[in-house]
Amino acid sequence: MNSVFVLLVFFLFIILLIPAIIFLIAYLAARSRKKKQKVLLEKIGTPQYYAFVRYNMGNTQNEFFKLKAFQGSGILYVEGRNIYFEDTLHQNPHVFPMSESNIKWEDVNIVNGLLKWFSIADQEKKYYFNIESGMFIFNLDSSKPTTKSVFDKLLQHQNEI
Repeated sequence: MNSVFVLLVFFLFIILLIPAIIFLIAYLAARSRKKKQKVLLEKIGTPQYYAFVRYNMGNTQNEFFKLKAFQGSGILYVEGRNIYFEDTLHQNPHVFPMSESNIKWEDVNIVNGLLKWFSIADQEKKYYFNIESGMFIFNLDSSKPTTKSVFDKLLQHQNEI
């Protein structure tokens, strides 16, 4: 009888430990992302406009079997007549000339976690973006931009060109 009680307590402990581990991993990932974002912002200086984003490239957006809804994160910024994208790992940077690029609202993508997306495409590449918001529990700032507000701002800059 005593060993059954010990096993039950141990089982409950393990069950309660799993969410704690998940939140710890999410918290550490959010901190790491913030550090990388700070480095990116320091590198580019003070652009006309910028937003931290998550991204997918090309056909990856609609793939059903993948580990995450996005390939990575980075910064999207406007400088002069171009929209620049730099990812945190410095693997997929791209410059979108505003006069030659198509900025399109993609709306909710069920395959990608019910997140809202917009795309930017030129003759070379097509990227899909949504706002880097992190988990709600760690980001309570209501002044952060939304995916739609970033999309609208980029369209505004494009129309001014």
